[in-house]
Amino acid sequence: GKFMVFVSTVVLARLLTMDDVGLVGYAVTIIALLESLSDLGVTAAIIYHPDDQERVSTGFWINQISGLLFFGLTWIFAPAVAAYFKDERVIDVTRVLSLTFPLLALGYMQETVLLKRLSFKRSFIPSFIKALAKGLSSIGFALAGYGPWSLIWGQLIGTLVSSIAYWIVTPWRPSFVFKIKMAISLLKYGLVFIFGEMLSLFLMYLDYLLVGRYLGSEKLGVYTLAFRMPDLLILEFARTLSNVLFPIYAQMRTKTGDMSRGFFLATRYISLLTIPMGLGLALVAEPFILTFFTDKWIEAVPVVRGIAIYATLLSVVHNTTSVYWAEGRPQISTWVGLVRLAMLFPALLWAVLATQSIVVVGWVHAGMAFLSAILNFVIASRLIGLPLIDIGRALRPGVLAGALMAIAVMVSMQLTQPYLVPWLLLIVNVSVGGFVYLVSLWFLQRDIVLAVDMKLRSALGRD
Repeated sequence: GKFMVFVSTVVLARLLTMDDVGLVGYAVTIIALLESLSDLGVTAAIIYHPDDQERVSTGFWINQISGLLFFGLTWIFAPAVAAYFKDERVIDVTRVLSLTFPLLALGYMQETVLLKRLSFKRSFIPSFIKALAKGLSSIGFALAGYGPWSLIWGQLIGTLVSSIAYWIVTPWRPSFVFKIKMAISLLKYGLVFIFGEMLSLFLMYLDYLLVGRYLGSEKLGVYTLAFRMPDLLILEFARTLSNVLFPIYAQMRTKTGDMSRGFFLATRYISLLTIPMGLGLALVAEPFILTFFTDKWIEAVPVVRGIAIYATLLSVVHNTTSVYWAEGRPQISTWVGLVRLAMLFPALLWAVLATQSIVVVGWVHAGMAFLSAILNFVIASRLIGLPLIDIGRALRPGVLAGALMAIAVMVSMQLTQPYLVPWLLLIVNVSVGGFVYLVSLWFLQRDIVLAVDMKLRSALGRD
């Protein structure tokens, strides 16, 4: 599914202008922030509480009401969004994109039921279909000359198709039941959860809000593309795993020792994948952008480097959020988010106003992500009783092998860059990096390579 999103992003970046991407970026930023609120935390509450048909049905009807409510509020306040970004075009784009809320609400509870029952094979289908429908429709509209609207219509079509697919693959159906006491219980947990989630997304989109307001749509377009690549390749992977880990941790919390071991293993395997991806993308950013997006987007190269490091740091610590949720302590995410906001907001404001550089914005993000990672690991360590030294042991294989890989790629880039065209330079250095990383793991932590191979064979049904 993410590969399809990547392909569509490449095609659309070639068809659309920086201003087109930036204009949609205005609306997407606001919608994404409100989307974190739109289900009022009910889906997380359903996963946390024991399974109950009446509770799930109550949650479904709460979702329908909140979806319509957020659609109406967004429609009314669209002019305020345009005033903030100083661009009247944002009004229509925001209003149409706000249809996302009721369309999402139709499939929220079906998706939650699958997650709670750990039915990941079934939940894969709607996710993939959404990416496929969104990508193909966006490309079709762009080829037809719809400009920035191609992204808007693609987003809405993808969301609608996804919700329909969830109804098809999920056997659960809502009943006409709405229990007030259950609704209060769901909202009590959900609203605490949602403040942390909202704060997390506000932190994620704070740079978009500042870049869009003070540097304009073209700079936001470049920044959006630069951010999109590490986010898609690295952070989306971590978010997907968090959706998987939350219900698993929720079942582990009553068993002594299971949570700490699960967190150790999850952190190890996430870091083994995201550290080489992040470091590698930072090192080959220039041939990557030139190969897939052409020199029209060359300004994105130094931004990609900073955001790749930021995405890597957040990916290895993203696992902690699932622990907070599963332990029934979602408020920890809120407090951590407030601390991070207190550091990040003045730093980003300085980067935008004083330097007026989206490159500096990217590296400020990376620095703040490093401090945030340390804070989250310290808190998670105390919460589940896993010593910090053990978290270090979980990260060590990925860090050591990643460092050796980075050295090899830097040397290889210096030797090959003067002689190779961008696409060949990318292939050669990705191959060098991948080979060195795997060899390094084989000699440094052979047991991990063998364990991963065994788990993959088991997952694929091959003995």
